[in-house]
Amino acid sequence: MRLPALVYLLGLVSLLMDVASEMVYPLLPLFLASLGAGAGTLGLVEGVAEATASLFKVVGGRVSDRLGRRKPLLLLGYGLPALFRPLLALAQSPFHVLLYRFLDRTGKGLRTAPRDALLAEGVAQDALGRAYGLHRGLDTLGATLGPLLAFLLLPHLGVRGVFWASAIPASLAFLALFLVREAPRQGPPPALPPLGLRAMPPSYRRLLLISGIFALALSSNAFLLLRLRNLGLSQEAVTLAYTGYNLLYALLSYPLGSLADRVGLRRVVALGFFLYALVYLGFAWAESPAWGVAFLLLYALYSAAFEGSSRAYLATLVPKEAKASAIGLYHTVVGVLLFPASLLFGLLWQALGPEVAFAAGASLALLALFLFLLDGKGRGAYPR
Repeated sequence: MRLPALVYLLGLVSLLMDVASEMVYPLLPLFLASLGAGAGTLGLVEGVAEATASLFKVVGGRVSDRLGRRKPLLLLGYGLPALFRPLLALAQSPFHVLLYRFLDRTGKGLRTAPRDALLAEGVAQDALGRAYGLHRGLDTLGATLGPLLAFLLLPHLGVRGVFWASAIPASLAFLALFLVREAPRQGPPPALPPLGLRAMPPSYRRLLLISGIFALALSSNAFLLLRLRNLGLSQEAVTLAYTGYNLLYALLSYPLGSLADRVGLRRVVALGFFLYALVYLGFAWAESPAWGVAFLLLYALYSAAFEGSSRAYLATLVPKEAKASAIGLYHTVVGVLLFPASLLFGLLWQALGPEVAFAAGASLALLALFLFLLDGKGRGAYPR
């Protein structure tokens, strides 16, 4: 069955925004270092950024459900990152980078839950894996093109010039959003149930607990890039390796989403937990750049397996009338834990070395996998 045009349009918007974001992202660790920041500061910046995005996900989801519309929050969420691009290009201290990441991730937080809810509402339940997989694939194709553009432009424009150039795809993403058509709602928005864990289904609460444990293992991807530099790769080679990661992620997302529809979303989510633990153990033990790149590519398999299937699986656990609120609450609770995850990872790295930090992350991922496999009751119960 063909997926609706909505999926492709939202994928195009995400593709363009990820081109903009990923032109910047692989350059941030060394840019921060050039401003005098260490691994601890990098952990602080990335922790604040991800926690901010997560805090605003519940706001975006709740406001979207209350309005009975998704698109206004999408316009705001994609507009903010496009507007504040110059702040990064003009940064003179780590605080300026922190401020930019805060504003950029605020926009991401506001748009995520309404976008995921719009996707869930626009496709049949037996096609959720494909829909989310295709969206993640297009999103990640943008994340592939971004570092590649940064690699090509860096010798000619310098780091700050690349930051300025990233404003172009960000603005195009905002403009492309006007092509998205949301089906009009009939009558006033339905009354919302209370926003809290007690109002949510038990299967949702169990998944939230397990995902919270897993979130403590989810340090920023910036540490993977820093580890590659630690193993001896140049900045240009790190950028190319990150491009390869995103390309593989993009290519695998739709096939693994289709696989999840056939074999069950839970099985592919469990595979994602396992692959994450394996990758982090690999980064703990890696002693050469080749092994580091190999585990980064295996990380692409984790991302493709987990990101789309976990979002699709979550969408089956929540009631329709509060879908965006429940998705936003989930991402907020889990995402708040990303702040201590990245901060503690950076401190562990600084105090005991990268091997200990990555081994700790792998241990938490294995614990989450064990609890997920014990929970045999987490079956999707709600229609789109």
